[in-house]
Amino acid sequence: MKYQVLQNKSQKDSNEAFHARLYGYVDPAMFLKNYQIVCEIEADDLNDVFEIGNIGPEEKITRIDRMHSISVGDVIRTPEGVCHVVESFGFGRLGEQTLMNEAV
Repeated sequence: MKYQVLQNKSQKDSNEAFHARLYGYVDPAMFLKNYQIVCEIEADDLNDVFEIGNIGPEEKITRIDRMHSISVGDVIRTPEGVCHVVESFGFGRLGEQTLMNEAV
């Protein structure tokens, strides 16, 4: 199956971007405004996408734009169109995550 990887390509120095990189919390409005597809990865599941996006094999990656290795705050879109955010441990569905500490 082909999964799309989206990364923040615009707003990188805001509170929202900080929360995405540190906690894996991506505000849906920020996602729509700032994230772009950087590649498609042929994989079996989200864990496979994460592994391939970090260590390969390169032939399973179709690059669309410059990208960094898949990390916290990046978004993976499934073939069914469901978006999952890479969190510190595992994945959360976009729009359903909460900050671990709302006072941050």
